[in-house]
Amino acid sequence: MKIKRINCSLVTRLVLFGVVLIAVSAALRYTILIDFLQRDQAQVAADQQNTIASYLAQDIGYRVQERARYLERLSAHVPPDLLNDHAGLTDWLRDHQQLQPLFSQGLFTADAEGNILVDYPRIEGRRKLTLADFPDFKRVLQGATLICPPMHSPATGKPVLVMLTPLRDGSGRIVGILGGSTELTAPGFLDHLQQARLGPSGSFLLISPGQRLIIASSDEVLVYTQLPPVGKDVLMDQAMHGLRGSGVGVAANGVTEIKAFASVPDTSWLVAVTLPLASALPTVERMRALIARGAVIQGSMIVLLVILAYLWFFRPLRRAAALAERMTRGDLPLSPLPVERRDEVGHLTMAFNGLLARLKLHQAELQHQAHHDMLTGLPNRMMLAERMQAALTHACREGSGVALLFLDLDGFKPINDSLGHKAGDQVLQEVTRRLRQVARHGDTLARVGGDEFVLLVTDLAQPFEHGAQVLAEKCIKAVSEPLHLLQGDFLLGVSVGIAVCDGSCDADSLLQAADKAMYAAKNNGRGCYVIAPARPGCNVTPFSVPEGTAGTTRPAGSAHS
Repeated sequence: MKIKRINCSLVTRLVLFGVVLIAVSAALRYTILIDFLQRDQAQVAADQQNTIASYLAQDIGYRVQERARYLERLSAHVPPDLLNDHAGLTDWLRDHQQLQPLFSQGLFTADAEGNILVDYPRIEGRRKLTLADFPDFKRVLQGATLICPPMHSPATGKPVLVMLTPLRDGSGRIVGILGGSTELTAPGFLDHLQQARLGPSGSFLLISPGQRLIIASSDEVLVYTQLPPVGKDVLMDQAMHGLRGSGVGVAANGVTEIKAFASVPDTSWLVAVTLPLASALPTVERMRALIARGAVIQGSMIVLLVILAYLWFFRPLRRAAALAERMTRGDLPLSPLPVERRDEVGHLTMAFNGLLARLKLHQAELQHQAHHDMLTGLPNRMMLAERMQAALTHACREGSGVALLFLDLDGFKPINDSLGHKAGDQVLQEVTRRLRQVARHGDTLARVGGDEFVLLVTDLAQPFEHGAQVLAEKCIKAVSEPLHLLQGDFLLGVSVGIAVCDGSCDADSLLQAADKAMYAAKNNGRGCYVIAPARPGCNVTPFSVPEGTAGTTRPAGSAHS
């Protein structure tokens, strides 16, 4: 419904009482004062953060290069005669580590293949590691000093930074590697970031853009964690692609922040300094409070007028709300509300009536979802139980047979674990398609578990087991056909448990019998079916499958006693 006349609008009537009185003065004060203060103080805060970020970046770059240069000096002074003397080389590393412990996890040497030969201090499991797995490892063998990306130490499980430099023999030929490892939070390295504070709510981050990894932070909980996903923090995403300097943006937690970014010299890292905009602009917040108090004083003067206007304007809305509440309690049936006026109240009433119509449509959709599996579209356990009860009642009345085939996929879990749940879902959907082609019109195919299906077969003639046997063989054949996935072709099987009844048994007993028979099929080698024995109270003679029949076994009389 369109509002054709402006005097029919509730918004117009209410605005005339309030906005005209206070909007002009409040808007002028807010625009002039707040905008000026906010821009001025935001610029000052951004300049301060740029200075802090640059200082921290220079300091961190110095600490990293200090360790890299120290490692290069050590490499140049390793006596060539110790390169093949592991005991002597261990003593030499110990003396230098104790003299200047720049690497908290000590020093180590490796051969040209990357195998660690000597380390000090000795860390359990470190000598079993290989450096060949490090990115750009071959650059070290070409003479470069490598600052490796931060990683979790396979030996200690702690986040560490590893540096590598080549070892040369007396002729200058590279024969090995000298390395050092230090924890990211080791004293004297990056721990000063955890102790730094920028006001009560500011923070410092040292980030590896290539890994989107927080190397160090003033918040210890964030050390060696991933940045928020792409799109959650636009300003941080821009910094990952080269933005340096400062800017204002919304962080992943929804807080508007001033951020400054500076590159760490001689590394690919960057320093991020963040400060919530509200903390950076305390004067602006005080001015906001002052303007708000003035608005409250002015607003209180028209409260009585607004109350009177509310009682007049919203009387039809209150009547509509009362009717809706009675419908909610069940006192009245759900029916459209009367539209009394052609203004916002009438518009809202018509929208409510449209919502009622959509609600009835969604109720039908929810009913379908409550009885069907979302992935395959098959009936779920709830609908299967209803269909089984109806089938047993029909079998008693017509004198026909009911069979329940409990199918469990063989080999599904390895595919799901190795290729992932998405591929597993594709497999289940393909198996569903094949089983639907096997099921007869009027049968019910349901999914009752992760890779478990149930086929409810009705209107079977004597012998009941014969029809169930034919369907089981078709199911086994259909599932055993190769599966063509993007990752290649795969083979599945299915174990089938069969239980039959003339309608005199209950649904739970029939389902349990088929379930036990399925496990008997699993134990008998999988890819086959087992027919459950007749249960007390069920007037069916067990059907015996001849020895040697392909894809079958005898009834499960002794498999689950």
